[in-house]
Amino acid sequence: MGEITLSKEALQYINIAANLTKCSIIDCISVEDRIVFVVEKGQLGLAIGNNAKNIERLKKIFNKNVKFVEYDSDSEKFIYNLFKPFKVINIKLEERRDGSYVAKIEVDTRDKSKAIGKNGRNIEIIRKLAQRHHPISDVQII
Repeated sequence: MGEITLSKEALQYINIAANLTKCSIIDCISVEDRIVFVVEKGQLGLAIGNNAKNIERLKKIFNKNVKFVEYDSDSEKFIYNLFKPFKVINIKLEERRDGSYVAKIEVDTRDKSKAIGKNGRNIEIIRKLAQRHHPISDVQII
């Protein structure tokens, strides 16, 4: 499990989003034109808001696409949450000698390219968040 170090920019994003959504945000990653927030378990609906109102407001404020992911202390459930809205068929965690895990994710064939994202951007965000919150060294789409 990696150590979470937040930049000043990430802290500002978290403060603005937390004030607007009134929920606990525990992590944030900003890559190019998108921001992904990790919220406490059970607060996803509050974060998104009625009719995705909070997402729309934050999109306008940050001028970036915004996504919320619900944290889970269970590695498999958290990875499943990271892959939403893509259809996950199977998640397999393979333990390595160092005690970390490689997560092998099988997604619906129609979602595979979208899950990877342009230039691997989506899978890179998923990989970073998984490593920051769980003892996962890699996430692979199979």
